[in-house]
Amino acid sequence: MYSILLLGATGYTGTLCARFIAEHYPTNVHWCISGRSEQKLKALARELRELYPDRVQPEIELVELTKDSLEPVVRKAEVVVNGVGPFHRFSTPIVEACARGGTHYLDFSTETLWIAELIEKYEDAARGSGAIIIPGISPTAPADLLAWLITKETREAYSRGPGEIVSAGKLSIKAMTPGSLTTVLDSFTAWGASWYLSGNSGSWVLTSRKQPPRPVPKSPLLSRTLGYCLNPVLGPLTTSFTGPGNAAIVHRSAAQNPELYGEDFQYKEYLPATGMWNAIFIHCATKIVILLLWIPLVRGLLRKLGRLERGDLPDPEVLRGAERAEYRAVGAGGNLEGTEEGIIEASLLREGSLYEFTALLTCVGARVLLERKSKESGGERARKGGFCTPSFLGMEYVDGLRDAGVQIEVKSAGGMAN
Repeated sequence: MYSILLLGATGYTGTLCARFIAEHYPTNVHWCISGRSEQKLKALARELRELYPDRVQPEIELVELTKDSLEPVVRKAEVVVNGVGPFHRFSTPIVEACARGGTHYLDFSTETLWIAELIEKYEDAARGSGAIIIPGISPTAPADLLAWLITKETREAYSRGPGEIVSAGKLSIKAMTPGSLTTVLDSFTAWGASWYLSGNSGSWVLTSRKQPPRPVPKSPLLSRTLGYCLNPVLGPLTTSFTGPGNAAIVHRSAAQNPELYGEDFQYKEYLPATGMWNAIFIHCATKIVILLLWIPLVRGLLRKLGRLERGDLPDPEVLRGAERAEYRAVGAGGNLEGTEEGIIEASLLREGSLYEFTALLTCVGARVLLERKSKESGGERARKGGFCTPSFLGMEYVDGLRDAGVQIEVKSAGGMAN
């Protein structure tokens, strides 16, 4: 039995996951790297053996993306970490095998509409088998965890949810792999541009509600048409390309735990801006890029460019000094909305390569699932399966990220809360 099965281990991010597991997991963990190329898997195993000679080396499993090939391998594992993308093209059989076989599952998909399809198809199977399925744990974990921490604090301090949380998230991206570019282009091919243009109004796609729980007051005309808004705590904000996907995960968290979040909970995510004109420029540029990606000819040209640069992968050493992820979110507690006294703010900061951050978010989450499964096998009541969100992993996950160097803070009117 494998504790961790890493599928797609020889891809760019999959290799970073393998290195993270080898460096940070217990040295005696029994794990496996898997893919279609035996030569590449053996090369990765040699690299890991040279870097970490004191640990148990991973076994190798060759697998094809078919039911007959996947099911026997997946059933050997307690937790599957999947890096086979574009996920909507290749990974549905992997999720199905885990959901039906009772194996916990995580991936780092950015394809929100694919996740919605998975929930519709395999939610019942996962619940029945006890499999915990967390697709898209990266990049959505920072937004989901901050919203959960604010909600938890307001519930404890004021015996109610925050009502609305506003977040500003920024990823300082300096490089993109050909695989990531292919995923973006294939997503537009599969689903078009309408969801990406929908903004926060499309962020209920992962819940049965499909719309906000209460009427949303109309934003000022400037905000609706040109994307600019001003938050008293977060400052100037504008349209975020990744905001709807993160909001979809947060709203699913709220729908799964209404006693914590409250029936009227809403979450909105924006990109921080330096001022009104900067916000308007970013908003217009974002919409133009989305519309251009909707055009097949443009996607075709970008695919050719990606093929030309396929051998030129980003250097993690360079990215460590050039990239960062920074999120801030704010909510209000009690009946004190709009007053300084009731404001609760949470923040997350991680300096360094965003691809390494993806591996960190995914593998720390997998370790939490593995530890929980170990406790369950020792007699603790098994947890309910199904499609979950990153905040399902709770403070164990938050503490694990902090231990891995991620700065996560929660601040209330009385000072630091967590």
